[in-house]
Amino acid sequence: MPSVVPLTLYEANDEKLNFTITSNVVGFTLLGADEIEVFVKASAATPDNDAGVWLGTLTDGDVVVDDEDSGYVVVPGTALTTTKTWYRIDIIVDSIRKTAVYGELTVVDL
Repeated sequence: MPSVVPLTLYEANDEKLNFTITSNVVGFTLLGADEIEVFVKASAATPDNDAGVWLGTLTDGDVVVDDEDSGYVVVPGTALTTTKTWYRIDIIVDSIRKTAVYGELTVVDL
């Protein structure tokens, strides 16, 4: 079951967000993830492939895994505008996508 965690970030600032994700699945480890995707978007209803969505991935180097259940993502300041109000972190293992964390995003107008 995903965790709901509201975030407050700052407009136009590069933000490093640490995360810890655990699972009750035997043998689960972030080190074995096929992909980790982080979405920053206008709302929960905004399609993931919308042109205004920022997508950070393990493959692109935006997401870094530190150990079996923790890592971080660096969200560039260009992705953080006051029009962005939602984020989500998905873990993909063996081609199965699971949302791990999501929630409201408040971007402080600087």
